[in-house]
Amino acid sequence: MKSVVSCFIVFALAIAGTVFADEPVMQASHRRDARRATSQVSADLYAKLSSVLTQTELNEGSYVGSEYCIACHSWGGVWKSTGHSHFIRRAMGQWSLVEDKGVVADYDGNGVDDFMDGLDFNTISSAFDQYKPNAPVLSYSPATDTYWVSVGELKMPVWFTQATQRYVVKIPTNNGLGLSVGNYFAPVQWSNGAWAPNGTSNWYDESNEPRWGADVTRNDLAAIQGANYNFTCAGCHTTGIREINQRGSGEWEFKPYPATLFAADDPNYIDFDNDGIFDITNIGCESCHGPGSAHILGNGDPDEIIGSEDLDAQGFNDMCGRCHTSPKSVPNGTFSWPYDDANMVDWRPNGGVPLADFMTDASVRWPDGKHGSITRPYHDFMESSKSTFVFHQVICSECHSPHSKRQEAQIRTSIDDNGLTIPTEVHNNTLCLACHATHGAFEEITKEQVAEYEENIDHIAEVVAAHSNHPYAPERMMGLSRCTECHMPKTFGHGSASGPSHTFEPIAPEKTLMYQEQGGMPNACAQSCHGFKVNSFGLGLDPNPNNKVWDEQFDRDLAETLEHWYGPGGMWWDTEHEESSAKAAIENSAAPGEYYPPEDAATETEY
Repeated sequence: MKSVVSCFIVFALAIAGTVFADEPVMQASHRRDARRATSQVSADLYAKLSSVLTQTELNEGSYVGSEYCIACHSWGGVWKSTGHSHFIRRAMGQWSLVEDKGVVADYDGNGVDDFMDGLDFNTISSAFDQYKPNAPVLSYSPATDTYWVSVGELKMPVWFTQATQRYVVKIPTNNGLGLSVGNYFAPVQWSNGAWAPNGTSNWYDESNEPRWGADVTRNDLAAIQGANYNFTCAGCHTTGIREINQRGSGEWEFKPYPATLFAADDPNYIDFDNDGIFDITNIGCESCHGPGSAHILGNGDPDEIIGSEDLDAQGFNDMCGRCHTSPKSVPNGTFSWPYDDANMVDWRPNGGVPLADFMTDASVRWPDGKHGSITRPYHDFMESSKSTFVFHQVICSECHSPHSKRQEAQIRTSIDDNGLTIPTEVHNNTLCLACHATHGAFEEITKEQVAEYEENIDHIAEVVAAHSNHPYAPERMMGLSRCTECHMPKTFGHGSASGPSHTFEPIAPEKTLMYQEQGGMPNACAQSCHGFKVNSFGLGLDPNPNNKVWDEQFDRDLAETLEHWYGPGGMWWDTEHEESSAKAAIENSAAPGEYYPPEDAATETEY
């Protein structure tokens, strides 16, 4: 933790009016020059925070926003490069077509975003043809800097957008006399460079006519709370939950903590609940370190914030797991994030209570009960041997950098091992070898050789290729002998799956065949390479790569062929004991989450 002297800067910065919402923005060069007596600054800051937070909230510890952290902590600024910081943002004209900040949809490539262009889906051929003449219409009002989505008589302001370019709107109710309490997913989304429908059944009836007219009421909207961001997503995409309740109309209202320190042109701060006060949105420092008001008002007291020394391995993983899982709240299953929905209490890091006590697992899994199919990686990771590895309980931040983007998926760029700095990447295997070198299949590779990868690539290639039984070309498109292609196949879907498994099991082709009556399941060989990249066996490539099932003739034929190398009696890997044990566990009615690996698979270096 920083000293009182360094933390002093944030207090002076805040009181000097640097980026308070209701005061002018001061240039960054002036921020560093601001100085005040610590006691006076603390008093003034307390007054500022108490103007928007109750005394009880301040006593118990409240969320104040990451800008306070950034002013003192050197890693704070680079946090802004992560998807955590800007997953949701205001749609602001000044950031049009700017990645990570604004609306980027431009279907005709003319350099003007489609809202500003007034795109009318009734006048073009698109995925919305069935809804003509009431297909969505996009527009933009420069006078008010407002983006709009219209469906029939309803012209709805875009309240904010996600990084994935899903647009969230407020709905005018009672002939425009008021806006909805909830924030709703619009029926349009910009996905992979094209416009696509998004939850259109919430907006159109069975006859493809608009479900709502200008006379829609808040009571009417009770029917579509599954499209209400407040009810489905907000718990993970804001820093702290101040209040959540269901109005008498049936709409769910979500109130984040108010933001008191932010730049006026920062799109990552939103008046989420339409009360005239901008709020702390997105995943900030306090999502992991806990509410920071006591730490700040205590002049940087390290005992008033959660540091790395305060958490054990499970505590670290629970921090990530709070959002990177697919749960239901307890005991009623009301929300899709960990929460005590009987007492309306949020889970906080290092609160002395395991994350598991605030949720039930609602992830959707493949038939083996182990791998997620529509889920997030926390479940997979907790099913892996790494989370409970007897010699070293692995935590998420060993591979991922919590504070900066660095590489894709916030992968670490280096790992320090007893004073040795090892540069790390996924595509050249150094991320995995930084830990796995010197033991198991890689005992002939030293950590020093991994650190000097280019100088030792021939030796590393020889050892890894002997393990993988494939040529060594991990950095090429095929990813030959790339650790993650086998140990982290994309199991969240089929050929176009976007989510890599975090069980680290190289799923055998046997499992595709074992569960044919349940639709089959992916195997690492087919999913990562042989089904979609290369025709190694004369079977062609998967004719239906976007299907979410694995029980077509091609899937079966390929799995049977692959078993000659990886399966019971396989030429390269004989899985008979391992897979039959896994099958026995399933047949013995192991519930989801109760997968029992064979006793001789106790370490993470078995494969």
